[in-house]
Parts: sequence; C-alpha cells; structure tokens
Amino acid sequence: MQFVEIMQFFLLGASVFIQFFVAFLGFELFRIIPDYRVWVSFSVGFLLMGTRRLLAFMEALSKVTCANYLFSETFAFLSSVFLATGVLAVRSFFLSMKEAQEQLEEIKERYRSLVESTDDSVYLVDKECRFLYLNPKYLARIGIPEEKILGKHYSEFHSPVETKEFQEKIEQVIKTGCSIQYEHRSKRDNRYFLRTLSPVKNQRGETIAVTVISKDITQIKEIQNQLSFLATHDLLTFLPNRALFMDRLKMAIAYAKRYNQRLAVMLIDLDNFKEINDTYGHGVGDEVLRIIGKKLRGSIRESDTVARMGGDEFLVLLPYIKSEEDAFVVANHIQERLRELIKVEDKQFKVSASIGISIYPDDGEEAEELLKNADKAMYLAKLEGGNAFKRLSKVLLSS
Repeated sequence: MQFVEIMQFFLLGASVFIQFFVAFLGFELFRIIPDYRVWVSFSVGFLLMGTRRLLAFMEALSKVTCANYLFSETFAFLSSVFLATGVLAVRSFFLSMKEAQEQLEEIKERYRSLVESTDDSVYLVDKECRFLYLNPKYLARIGIPEEKILGKHYSEFHSPVETKEFQEKIEQVIKTGCSIQYEHRSKRDNRYFLRTLSPVKNQRGETIAVTVISKDITQIKEIQNQLSFLATHDLLTFLPNRALFMDRLKMAIAYAKRYNQRLAVMLIDLDNFKEINDTYGHGVGDEVLRIIGKKLRGSIRESDTVARMGGDEFLVLLPYIKSEEDAFVVANHIQERLRELIKVEDKQFKVSASIGISIYPDDGEEAEELLKNADKAMYLAKLEGGNAFKRLSKVLLSS
C-alpha cells in the first residue's frame, strides 16, 4: 500500500470518527473552529490510536514507503505536536462550552429567582391563551393550584368580558410582534392592574408565546380617583363644585337642544347665614352647611345635580322638565326641607333660603346666561324678604 493510500485511509477513518463524535455531542465542531479542521482531525485520530499505536503506525508507514527510521521519528514528532496542540484546543473548546453552559444556568436561575420573588403576577400563555407558566404571586392571588391551571385556557378562570379583552390583546401582540401595556380591572377581586404583554419569539422571529406581567396599581388608582374627586367636588359638603356643575349643565343643554327638551337652573342663597358664623363660629357654620347639603341632595331626583357654588350658595340642575311648574314644585319642596330645624351640638337653627330659577331655552340658551338670570331672580326674591323662589318675567329678562 502506498504512502498516499495509507494517509487517505487514516484520514477517512479519522473523519468518520469525528463526524460520529460531533453528531453524538449534538453540535458541529468544525463550524465553530473551521480554520483548524485538518489538524483537529489528525489530533483526534491520533488521540484515539494512543501513543504506542501511533509509533507502530509510523514505523509501518516508514517500511511501506521505504523511508528510514529518522523519517519515522520526525513524522512521529510532528504528529505528536499536532496531537498535543489538538488535544489542548479541543480541551479548551469544551472548557469554554462548559463555562458558557454554567453561565447560562446561572442567568436562568437568577431570572427564575427574580420572577418568583417579585410582587407582580407573571405568567406565560401560548397563542391560544393556554397557560404555560405561572409564578407564585399569581397562583396565590387566584387561589388555584398550579396543576389545575397549566395547559388550561384563560377563559376557564376569568369572565367572558375579561377573556374577550385578553384575547384581543394577545392577538395584537402576535400580529405586531411588539409589547403593549394597558390597564385592567379584575372582576375577581375588583382590583386594578397594569399589564405588560411581551412576545416570546423563536429563532425565525415568530411569536410563539406571550409573557404577561401584571402589576397591582389599585392604590395608585384610588389616589388618582381621590385627586379627581377633590378637583371636581367641594371639600366641605362633598357636593359637586361649580366647575363640575357647569360641565353637567353644558351637557344637559346639548341634550335638551338635540331632543327639543327643557331644563331648569336654580341658584340657592341662604338667608341670614352670616349671623350663624358670626355668633357661633365657623365650625358650627360649616356643620350647618354640611347638613343643608344633605337636605338638598335628598330633595331632588337621581338624575338631578346639586352643587355648592361657594360660601352659602348652592346650585341645582333639573334636566328633563316639561314646564316651569316642575321647577316650582322642586323649589317649594326644597324650602320645606330647609325650614326643618337643624341641630348642631346642643344648638338648634332654623334656616330659610332665597331661590332664583331660570328655564332653558326661554331664559337663555347658554350655560352662563342661564346662571346669570337665575342669580338675578334670586336677588329679586331676597329684595322681597327672602324665604321665597322667583323666576324673572320676560319684561325683566328683556331689561
């Protein structure tokens, strides 16, 4: 057998082994270190044969090719260099792979620890909204064992309305491949959550699942609602303030205009209330105002609005009335309620009020105009001694 044939035979055997070795490990070594294909093949082949078999092979090789012993020794030496270099390279490569695997496991453990220790609910669903993973926080909140949820559809644990909303959001993430964020109110415990939905993609960039991080923002929403309430309501009586009243009045005017209806605006000013403040102090006066606010609220329909304009003045909006008589009936009822004795601590007070009334569209078609004419009518009632309600006549309106 010629030298070339022997080398080809050797290389073929080494190549077959390398392919088997690589396939067994599950990765392609030469794709990672392509520049060392030849000498790694030599080295691994020599490694398999062992030193003694290597020397025997070299001796046989020298005899077949009629080479002298020096050639055999030289070739063996060079091959040993290849062997040592190859072994070191392969060893270094596998050590690097091992370190990378250990680092990956460490990262995975940190991620799992973070997900499972967070105060947020974290879960993973597939494209059909079936649960793939749930962290302890989410399991504790819904109170259902993990084995009874995994693989189940979202709809089995949430209302139809919540399921429809969730499916629409999941479809949006799958379609766009982008994360989205939205607020959600749970029907289960009536709490608010800020949900962040993020796509989980495969190597081809296709979304195969969606990660959901649900942060409880109930306390934040409550604070926001309180601030919103304080911005639109009177802090003493908790009735709507002037700004909110005007918003509702404008909306009522738009509705009345569209459906050809009428509405009434009342401005109520308490008679001689200043004497209560001056005699008994603002603490007692404030309590009287709170009681009057409750009396006014109890004198009107649910669809009506009573607001505190400021000081001892209140506003009433009566939508959906048929004539001024409807407004007069309410005004008379309010005065009857206000004439009832008011008790604060060990004191009793009898309060009356002057009420001005304006009707849409007869007395004005704009909110400010209706309020202005109700104010004029209220002063007219005061000029006549108070404890009365008035609506401006057409003559006074024109003047």
